[in-house]
Amino acid sequence: MAPPLPPPPPRPPTQGPVGHLSGRPARTYPASARWGLGDAWIALGVFIGSSLVAGIIALAFNDGSTLDPVWLPIVIAVPALSQAGYVVWVGRTKGRGISLDFGFRIRPSDVAIGAGLFVAGLFVAGFVGAAIDALFDITPDATVAELIEDSDEVGGGISAWIYLMAVLGATVIPVIEELVYRGLWWSALEKRGMREEWILVTTSVVFAALHLEPVRFPILLVLGLAFGYGRIRTGRIAPGIFAHIFVNSLAMVVLLASLS
Repeated sequence: MAPPLPPPPPRPPTQGPVGHLSGRPARTYPASARWGLGDAWIALGVFIGSSLVAGIIALAFNDGSTLDPVWLPIVIAVPALSQAGYVVWVGRTKGRGISLDFGFRIRPSDVAIGAGLFVAGLFVAGFVGAAIDALFDITPDATVAELIEDSDEVGGGISAWIYLMAVLGATVIPVIEELVYRGLWWSALEKRGMREEWILVTTSVVFAALHLEPVRFPILLVLGLAFGYGRIRTGRIAPGIFAHIFVNSLAMVVLLASLS
């Protein structure tokens, strides 16, 4: 009697469909990556919940609805840092870390790629903003900018707290937002088998919608598409981070110049 045949070798992980924009097969994740879309939603819940708590506490110590400048960094930074802490915790405890699972890796070329995304995104966003102003006679100002302008009037000038808020808005906030939207959200949708084109659109819509600024939604959507394209081309979120930093830095410089 012939000996039994050896078992067939295990099949390699199947690759998803080739993306039209990147030309690469969709990325696969090992079974050890236990995070998913539920964690992405929880991250947003952490941000919204901590924003409400920080806002209520800040208003309780202020007269009226206008924040004193000292509360600006707290109201903006605490929710973002809470959200970032949750995303990092998810990557470490449910996966292999934010570098391998969420594309949080940096290469020198990412600065130049980010600069290109910044120029392209800013050009299209400027055109969209001009169209909104012309069609609806509404200037699409950011909520953070309005808070800073109101606090400037209350504080009697540009205080150190306003400068701190501007620095946080230009540096820390872009890193955290990219880690959330082009990091966790992107990987969670990719893990569920969504095509890269739809991931780009979906994450950009979520990014724009969660700013809760209806007038600026088209502008934020365009910028989100530019930031997300960086991950499509490189597989990393660093190009989007640098582009996001450039956009926010320019906005903060213009804002501070208008207040001085």
